[in-house]
Amino acid sequence: MSAFFTLVGTHGLHVTFGMIWILVMLVQLSTKGLNDMTRPRILCLSLFWHFLDIVWICVFSFVYLMGVL
Repeated sequence: MSAFFTLVGTHGLHVTFGMIWILVMLVQLSTKGLNDMTRPRILCLSLFWHFLDIVWICVFSFVYLMGVL
């Protein structure tokens, strides 16, 4: 059970970090627009967010399967 709560806590930290990053990028986009400085940052953010989706779907599926077995 402790592994499950560790995973949930880690997931929460990653999502919190991602949401803060999204808010920062929204402020930057509203003030500076999409330019040569903000474009790579948006790309990195999108890679982080989608990688986070894939990793956590796999992790929680693995935890679920281990709980069923």
